[in-house]
Amino acid sequence: MLIIDSFGKNIFIDDKLVGYIKDNELIISGRKFASITDDGIISFDQKELGYVDDDGSIIINDLEVGYIDPDNNFVFYKSIANLRK
Repeated sequence: MLIIDSFGKNIFIDDKLVGYIKDNELIISGRKFASITDDGIISFDQKELGYVDDDGSIIINDLEVGYIDPDNNFVFYKSIANLRK
């Protein structure tokens, strides 16, 4: 899976649009939530939080918290919306 195909796409929590992916940043509610490398490593303040695996699952703190949909949008499960504060 090419993560760069998700750049410029949206971020959802379940079916609610909450942000977008700009270059190597995940923007939620108008603020930078995290960074993502071209290889799918997700980090915040230079601390690695997780990654996107080869099948498009989004893994943070060793938990599957979402997936990349067929349109290359990031979709997070609602139950994990407050995972990082």
